[in-house]
Amino acid sequence: CKTAFKIVDVIPARNAIMHQINLEKISPVIQLRDGVAFPDTCVGTDSHTPHVDALGVIAVGVGGLEAENVMLRRASGMRLPTIVGVELTGAPPSGITATDTVLALTEFLRQEKVVGAYLEFYGAGAQGLSVGDRATISNMCPEYGATAALFAIDAQTLAYLRLTGRDEAQVQLVETYAKTAGFWADTLREVQYERVLRFDLASVVRNMAGPSNPHRRLPTSQLTERGIAGAVKLEMARADEAEGRMPDGAVIIAAITSCTNTSNPRNVIAAALLARNARRLGLVRKPWVKTSLAPGSKAVELYLKEAGLMEDLEALGFGIVGFACTTCNGMSGALDPAIQQEIIDRGLYATAVLSGNRNFDGRIHPYAKQAFLASPPLVVAYAIAGTVRFDIEKDVLGTDQKGQPVTLKDIWPTDAAIDAVVAQSVKPEHFRQVYGPMF
Repeated sequence: CKTAFKIVDVIPARNAIMHQINLEKISPVIQLRDGVAFPDTCVGTDSHTPHVDALGVIAVGVGGLEAENVMLRRASGMRLPTIVGVELTGAPPSGITATDTVLALTEFLRQEKVVGAYLEFYGAGAQGLSVGDRATISNMCPEYGATAALFAIDAQTLAYLRLTGRDEAQVQLVETYAKTAGFWADTLREVQYERVLRFDLASVVRNMAGPSNPHRRLPTSQLTERGIAGAVKLEMARADEAEGRMPDGAVIIAAITSCTNTSNPRNVIAAALLARNARRLGLVRKPWVKTSLAPGSKAVELYLKEAGLMEDLEALGFGIVGFACTTCNGMSGALDPAIQQEIIDRGLYATAVLSGNRNFDGRIHPYAKQAFLASPPLVVAYAIAGTVRFDIEKDVLGTDQKGQPVTLKDIWPTDAAIDAVVAQSVKPEHFRQVYGPMF
């Protein structure tokens, strides 16, 4: 196929997730063909095609026939969309990840009924978000019901293109074209929208979503209030564990998965630093938790090794199992037969915690009755806790070598520590090393 058509490229399996490859390599933001420059666009047959909207590229999910039309140089027709402006103000508080932000936004936008709309994010809050953070937001576009989730081209876009190893000539083309054609963020400040929604990033708290829907936001401070955790429930769970049984609410799958979060180096590094901190204090995952790390890009492995953090993740069970859609898409693989049989025999309420974008009942695994979406560092924390009956903000994860109790705040990495590792260890050569041979 690749050799039969001049405009077709084929990427073999096991190389990563298409959305993340598009973000990190394929999309030039501005195309240049036969001396003519024009904006990149993308139609894809997956609902999470809007992932690359984070770069300022309009990308939408379509049906297979529509996509094939484009591949055969025909037009793909669509209705003129409703365009909604989403003004982001403020900045996320300390200790808040992009996952926390997108789960709050998903709840907010679902309530505002933006189904089928093209959203354009702007404002001081949007300017402060890295492309990695923006990508987490754009990826979950179908979860809040929109068709596109676009950010404007700005200095953050140029910084990301350089970070991911794009040629400097291409970066200059993107800047020149965007400023000349009126696509640069600064020139769009006076744009008038028929409908404007406003969201304060400073209002975001540490969040999860669940136990069933991605728009069912679950602040970690309300686990007991919502009936997920609680002293009595945790006591019963620990009693089961003490007698050699899996606890009620057992986390049978904890997975750092999906391009939603693994295209964001800050989220991955945060998980790795939490694993390092936990390991140094002697904490381990519970034996019934099936753990995995499945990045959407091979560059993730390179920068984790550069930072010396791969070993810490592996010690907690989060070794790399592949570069593809896995648990997020219901492909976590089989459970240990003994664990599966105990779930069946006892009718156990078992769960999954993952850094994906969808958690509908039955999607993640047939024996995980329900699933929770969480940031990568929270996924690691739940592998240590072993049950959702655990109040992740307050309860004791274990004891250190001196017998002192360890809670989440004792192992949660600081923003400064995360940013320092990202700045030092995520490099353009990692992306060139991965994508040079691939293309």
